[in-house]
Amino acid sequence: MAIEQPNPISAKERRERLGRVTRIARGFSFVGRVEYRHVFSNTGGAQFGLGSNTSRDLLTVYAEVFERDADPEDFSLEAIIAHERGHQVVCRNEALQSMLADRMTLTIEEILASLVGSLIVESESDREALMLKALDDAAGCGVELSDAIDLVSELRSFLEKTL
Repeated sequence: MAIEQPNPISAKERRERLGRVTRIARGFSFVGRVEYRHVFSNTGGAQFGLGSNTSRDLLTVYAEVFERDADPEDFSLEAIIAHERGHQVVCRNEALQSMLADRMTLTIEEILASLVGSLIVESESDREALMLKALDDAAGCGVELSDAIDLVSELRSFLEKTL
């Protein structure tokens, strides 16, 4: 079965999307290569790729991000890119890596990436969306809601002091 793909766009629109994505990523201090792919990824719309060093890291943004950004009930482009920048910070911050070396899981990384993202976005609605994503990820791995709220609050406070 073929996966649905986005409608074609012009070369100009593709360049504009790449330019917008790159400006946002650089505004969040993303280091590395930024690319736009006009396909649906079915992964949420963006991915961080860890390179051999920061200049080789990769942020790939896919077409569905622009559909999500157009929906006021979904994550904005800024929130999605901030989350991916959060992955870069989590993966590249030596203090975090050494402190969490034996406890780092994909879920913990997702939570931390959302919390880092919540610290760098300007919009209060993006901040809240990323905090709720972190909370949902914590609750999704079996943590009671009240404990998840405490965990997310403590981790965010820790990150504010550490980063």
